[in-house]
Amino acid sequence: MRDIERLVDLYDSRIIGRRELLAGLVMIGVGRASATSSQAPFRGRTLNHVSLGVTDVARSKSFYQRLLAVQVRDEGSDYCEFRLENAFFGLYNQPGIRNGIDHFAIGIDDYKPAAVLEKLEREFPGSAPSLENENQVYFRDPDGARGQLTATDYKR
Repeated sequence: MRDIERLVDLYDSRIIGRRELLAGLVMIGVGRASATSSQAPFRGRTLNHVSLGVTDVARSKSFYQRLLAVQVRDEGSDYCEFRLENAFFGLYNQPGIRNGIDHFAIGIDDYKPAAVLEKLEREFPGSAPSLENENQVYFRDPDGARGQLTATDYKR
């Protein structure tokens, strides 16, 4: 707080201008953000995948192959996953998958599903954490978006 007061005093005294004031406030915020993030229970390392619910997998597969020139990683009658450089993009027409973006997955270090679930339940109880298929941990952000925490090498 003293840093902010000092910057405002310098600005009020016309020692620094508006640009320097704003730059200083941003730097103070960046310093505080990095201090806070080091105390986070997980460290996000990769965007592992995005799952998209579609009404017609074959039609969407054709669209994304033409749009992005992506290679198929895995597919079945009700899904298609495209390989990306360090992630994958999945199309699904399956029960429980809603149309549009169903969820995103962030790869974290030292992924142990039971421990991750327990930390989410303890530190973010309002995030409705859940364990699905014995190894997939999901949560909801404050706006209801569905996220997944996973190993950095999940489905690579």
